[in-house]
Amino acid sequence: MPLQLLNPATQETLNYFLTNTFLHNNNPIPNSINSTDGVIYLEYSGSYYVLEDFMGGNPINARRFGTSTDKGYSSAAINKAIKLTKEYNYKSLYVPSGDYKISETITIDVTDDTTIIIDGQLSTIPSFTNTEGIVIGRSQAQTGALNSLSGLNIKGLNCSAEKRDYSNPVGIKIINIIFSTIEIKRVTGFGIGTLFYSDNDAGGISYNSFYLNYLHNNTTNLKFEKANTSGYINENTFYGGSFNHTRDFPDGITYNIEMKHNPLNDHPYNNNRFLYPSFEDNNVSAIAAIMTGDSNTIVSPRMENSQNHQYKIILDEHSIRCQVLSKGFVLNESSIDNQGKENSYETNTGNFLRTNSANPVLTLQNGASSSLKLYSGLDASTPTPNEVFFVTGEGKGYYSHSIYAEQGIRWVTSDGSRNDRGLFSGIGDPTVSANPGSLYVNNNGGNTMLWVKASGGGSAGWKPVGTQAAPLTVPVPPSPVNAQDVWARLEDLENKLKAAGLLSS
Repeated sequence: MPLQLLNPATQETLNYFLTNTFLHNNNPIPNSINSTDGVIYLEYSGSYYVLEDFMGGNPINARRFGTSTDKGYSSAAINKAIKLTKEYNYKSLYVPSGDYKISETITIDVTDDTTIIIDGQLSTIPSFTNTEGIVIGRSQAQTGALNSLSGLNIKGLNCSAEKRDYSNPVGIKIINIIFSTIEIKRVTGFGIGTLFYSDNDAGGISYNSFYLNYLHNNTTNLKFEKANTSGYINENTFYGGSFNHTRDFPDGITYNIEMKHNPLNDHPYNNNRFLYPSFEDNNVSAIAAIMTGDSNTIVSPRMENSQNHQYKIILDEHSIRCQVLSKGFVLNESSIDNQGKENSYETNTGNFLRTNSANPVLTLQNGASSSLKLYSGLDASTPTPNEVFFVTGEGKGYYSHSIYAEQGIRWVTSDGSRNDRGLFSGIGDPTVSANPGSLYVNNNGGNTMLWVKASGGGSAGWKPVGTQAAPLTVPVPPSPVNAQDVWARLEDLENKLKAAGLLSS
């Protein structure tokens, strides 16, 4: 049977059960338990007791650790709950609804695979002077931890600054976590809203999913940073996010996403994906995003800023193979400042692909058959547009149903067939099949450079046309000239015209 005892932290009566050992490891409970805990485990009248919530597998409730003056609405209560969650190897923590005043940095350093649910609203007090409001994870430089924190599941993470002079440097700092899922519900009023920081090479910040909601009125809403000699930030997916600075935000450049190159760190930011962010800003000096690194991607961003018509996503000079994919509201070609290499983007006013290597910009293949189409174009006819050009896998291009390329330039005959006339070239005498009326140029030059297709539909029937090297003239007869000489000259000219196909027999 439970015994009702007074929780000294909140002065509330709770149900406790008698125990002599810790539940998580069966070790004896020390007689100093009231000073190190006194809430989950406590000593009363010479016996030890455990809180009913803890026995039943319910999350540790942070409010149970509050003082009698604030009834649990304090950062100290949350920090003690976090400390005991880790110490007892417990896997769930709950911060109930209410306004929690952050007077000391909340440090979330728990065991792997811990779930934390936050329903309360967390805000730094006006006199708060610490560097960060909330810190999640472990810094190698500060704690010596070589491994990243893994498997976190945090819902409802939030932090606001009551004092809106943006002097508090960081709202939430996330350090060295992997394979985790975090919902960032609201961050506002800081110099940096949320900072992703890595200083270890054993995972860094990798393979995480972040669900973003309200990120407003921080000088930089989302920032990425690595230590000079170590740290990875890659393979993360960021979903959504409302990014904004109001019109009355203090003057100066602001960023919604800031990912800048660190020349002292050899590990590029890579394969980070931002899906459907709303960069709907109202600040005249705002920059939607600056991106660096390799193969980072923004998908279908909203690019609305009524105060700044030069509002941009910047792909800096160190970016390579980065992408802006899928059209987004007010996303135009002028929205992208591409300074990098092999980046690509799709906007409402066109697509851009670029390579700075021997690789082709674009490669297409129709695996069904080389004779089938690789791509085609349509005219503006409605409701059924007409196909005006296409290219096959054989390299044959057809344009406006009148000209196409196949061993030369051809023009379609009136019956629409492609066994038609054209202009061809090659080396030596012609062997290409064509219809009468076609022309052929011998690229070798020489006495016979131009040919006319005089007859037949195959490769035969080509007739050479004289050139300057073999002019259509006859030798000048010796003087004096008589009638027989004139007749011989005319007969010679007639034979040459017939041989050239310019005169019928």
